[in-house]
Amino acid sequence: MRHRWLGLTTFLSRLGTPLTLLASVLIFGAVAGLILLTAGLLVPAVRTSFVALLSIVFAVPYAVKVAQVVRVLGRPNARARGLKLERASAPRLYELIDETARRLGLRAPGGIWLTMGLDAKTIASGAEPHLLVGLPLLDAVNADELRAIVAVILARPFTGDAHTAAAYRAGMRWGEVLIPAVQTPARAGANVAALVAAAWVWLLDFEHVAAAREEHARAAASELTGEREVETALARAAMYESYVDDVFWPALVARHSANVEPPDAITQLRNAVHSRMPDDEWQRRWNRARAELKLVMIGTPTQDLDAPRASGLVDAAPVFTQAFDATWRAANASNWTALHKGVGAQAAKLDELDAIASTRELTEPEAWQRLLLREVREGTPAVLEDMRAWAATHPIDAAAQAQAGRSLLSQQDESGISLIERAIVLDERYGIEGNALIAAYLRGRAREDEATDYWKRSEAATKDLSKGLQARAKVPKDVTLSAHGLEANAVEQIAQRLRTFRGVKAATLARGETAILPTIPLLIIGVQWRRSAFWFTIESPGDVLARIANVSLPVQVVAVDAGKVRSLRRPPAVEIYRRPQLTKGESLARWGRRAQLVLVASGVFLIVVVGVLNRDCFPGCWDATAAFLVTPVIVAVNALLLARAPDTSAQRAVAFVASAFFAGMYFFGGAFVLLFPVAVAALMRAPTSARPMIWAVGMAVPAFTLGWLVTTI
Repeated sequence: MRHRWLGLTTFLSRLGTPLTLLASVLIFGAVAGLILLTAGLLVPAVRTSFVALLSIVFAVPYAVKVAQVVRVLGRPNARARGLKLERASAPRLYELIDETARRLGLRAPGGIWLTMGLDAKTIASGAEPHLLVGLPLLDAVNADELRAIVAVILARPFTGDAHTAAAYRAGMRWGEVLIPAVQTPARAGANVAALVAAAWVWLLDFEHVAAAREEHARAAASELTGEREVETALARAAMYESYVDDVFWPALVARHSANVEPPDAITQLRNAVHSRMPDDEWQRRWNRARAELKLVMIGTPTQDLDAPRASGLVDAAPVFTQAFDATWRAANASNWTALHKGVGAQAAKLDELDAIASTRELTEPEAWQRLLLREVREGTPAVLEDMRAWAATHPIDAAAQAQAGRSLLSQQDESGISLIERAIVLDERYGIEGNALIAAYLRGRAREDEATDYWKRSEAATKDLSKGLQARAKVPKDVTLSAHGLEANAVEQIAQRLRTFRGVKAATLARGETAILPTIPLLIIGVQWRRSAFWFTIESPGDVLARIANVSLPVQVVAVDAGKVRSLRRPPAVEIYRRPQLTKGESLARWGRRAQLVLVASGVFLIVVVGVLNRDCFPGCWDATAAFLVTPVIVAVNALLLARAPDTSAQRAVAFVASAFFAGMYFFGGAFVLLFPVAVAALMRAPTSARPMIWAVGMAVPAFTLGWLVTTI
């Protein structure tokens, strides 16, 4: 651990966002310096125009990008994940937590937020901690165990050594930025924010800091309740959490997937936590929790179904349960609709295959598909022997070996290990998941030494696979292609992804031949761009291609510019997407946007001209009148630039008002009246919904008047 530098690193990490902003300013200054240095080589008549034009073209997109990164780096509102529990709704719970904090020498938490999961977390808010506690967690533990858990989560960031405690709080803060940024890389600014957050986590040496804080927290909590009580509480919470993730949620989805509406999931979750686990399942969960938490306790904790649960300390628990049910249903409505449709399609396909099987013998692909669909409908135990038999008759089919091994291990049949190991030998894709499945099975059997070996194999497979996939992503110009070989639904999935990118004109698909990881199919998407794909945008083609390739398929998908790999524009590559013809309204809006780009260019030109004409009288002639003339033009130019995408009705309303300003300015602008038709054409990109349209029409009149005033003063 970097004790010598830990205090300084922690202090600087608290200033992580301002430091990022400062670094951005310095980068901008360096680029501006290069512009000025280059301008010094030009003749004075051209120098001012050159500097002004380049500064505007670079400054606006750069400023937008920096603003996006700073927004992602902002402290996440962790409290938004839960509902505030008022003291009057749970006085006994507050009393228990206040007493625990007082015995640790801390201030009582400022508030408690209940969540719908099994959370137990402290949120640092100045000197006053706040708690996130899952309502299902309160169903899993009793009051004494809850006291032990609260003592641990309060001691981790606040008690003991002040330096490591501060470093732990800083590391948790950056972890709250890093995880969402990694999970949603397509979000604007997420990639840069993830790099910044990962750098601070590394500089804080967070892995070792967290280990030290965990050891201290358990020791501090043990002084209040006893070491065995602390380990029992942590184990029970971890056991229920793994059971909910591995058993409850898959069973809930399978049980209700045929229903049109999402179920009351949180009510069922609370009932499941109150119910008794099978004894062998309880033992496996205990073995796993003991290994993961590194517990020294030997005896398995009892289930204690008759013991009062800590949720009894929350008088308003039924009200919160109903609120969580409604929130869960609303949040998963669209996903549930897609799941319901998918289940319906699977059922229809299975019925179709059953009908075919009654008339003729199924082909091998049809028989395998039917077996998988039967497993989904009937459950794994019903098809386990058929799955084992299929794997035995298809010894070189990696997918069959992996699926059979996965099914056997899910039913606690150790013979699945050999099948998964065979799948890993046949296909590198199964190295990560396969070794992890075997390790989890062995850990549940308390065979931790063997499990550790498989965890290491899984980590090594992750590194090897990542390295190979990165190498394959660099597609050479002379790549050998073949037919893609995908089913129609997979091709449609890629095409659906392409439809979300406005800059894509057309795309082709083929399979690339490579000697690196040859068992993993490499699909190459050849993208043809529209001419205006990257005009006035802050995106690069490389970033867009990476987002296009982010498709959930069991193969590697790489997107490249079809202009650089010309073999993707002819067979065996096939066209899978072409931008559809625009409707009349869309065409008018498109021409309106083009006219708005002309207005942007004219506005920049006017700013440059004003700067050139007044370059010798600065600052004397740059009075309030000059500011009134130039400022509206600058604002209108930036409004048109920023209202380009996404093409929502609100964005169109902003651009409409800015275009009305230019219309007023050019109509009364003497020689500039020649540009008035362009401003009128820009108004064709009008809002598409009522409220933005009313706002745009209402604001267009004062904007037009302002444009007239600019030309008359």
